[in-house]
Amino acid sequence: MHPKAGGAEKHLLEIFSRIGEYHDVHLLSAVFPGGKQEEFYRNIHIHRFGLPDSENIIRIHLLLPFLVKKYLKILTPDILFEDVSVLPFFTPIFFPRQKKIIIIHNLNRVQFFKSQKFFYAMIGYLAESLFLLFYRKEKTIVVSEWMKQELLRHKFKEIHKVLNGVDEELFNIKKAHAPEPTVLFLGRLENRKGVDLLLKTYPLVKNKIPAVKYVIAGREFRRYQHHPDIKFLDYVSEEEKQKLFSRTWVYVAPSRIEGYGISVIEANATGTFVIANTVEGLKESVIDGKTGILTDCYNPQIFAEEIVHWLDLKKLLAKEKSCRQWAKEHGWQKSFREIKLLLGL
Repeated sequence: MHPKAGGAEKHLLEIFSRIGEYHDVHLLSAVFPGGKQEEFYRNIHIHRFGLPDSENIIRIHLLLPFLVKKYLKILTPDILFEDVSVLPFFTPIFFPRQKKIIIIHNLNRVQFFKSQKFFYAMIGYLAESLFLLFYRKEKTIVVSEWMKQELLRHKFKEIHKVLNGVDEELFNIKKAHAPEPTVLFLGRLENRKGVDLLLKTYPLVKNKIPAVKYVIAGREFRRYQHHPDIKFLDYVSEEEKQKLFSRTWVYVAPSRIEGYGISVIEANATGTFVIANTVEGLKESVIDGKTGILTDCYNPQIFAEEIVHWLDLKKLLAKEKSCRQWAKEHGWQKSFREIKLLLGL
């Protein structure tokens, strides 16, 4: 997986590894340091491009129109599937006659200016504006109601909502709470995921619950390691993630923007209660008061008070059943069947 892979890439892998059991699936993507330029992984034939010592985040968007043109001739695919994860590839402009389906998880809009330098923020904002203009006639998949309504507002013609799934093995995890009250964050340590908002709560929570432990797992963690009392982990494997979910008391999702929030549903599948920011996407993946609590994570005092309130095993044990029940409404097999039907396969 690419070092920058997140929920959107997880979704792509789970759906197309299943489609690959019945059909040939080819993925054009960016190469990264240590990554193979070509490999067959979980029923997907992956072709990676770019410089071998770079993550090629920008470069792949410049290369892809030429690469798609080449591989359309070589492979003659029945359908082209574009996954818009942050920036679009503008396939409706370059390949208007090719049968295609688009998936987009969320729009960033003004969030670009809060997380990127102005020049890159302008590129992102303009690219999304062009997406909203040129993709209106394309069959488009979204993972949340808020994105469906947003695209309808921009006059998109055909929109299908397909929920994210969750790994079945997570339901088998039995909670074995750590001895100390523990707060867990998983995800890319970038501005839009809100890890900085969580860190502001630590001294406030520590003052109320001296034994509290914060565990933060995600790539680029070193920039935050000036917090010696907080346990920082790099990228964790699926097995390590399951252990973390098993032992944590609460899971936090302070994202500034979220498509839906796969990690929230994963936490619920293990019986873990979630404390999340009141933003679009999370307002759908969290059933307020039942599977988690929606709060103002921008306000450190309010956010900290919710963490303190829910670091109570008696309260958390009472929510475990409802968390798992909600997560069971999400399944990769169900999502696969729905997308397979949309693909006409």
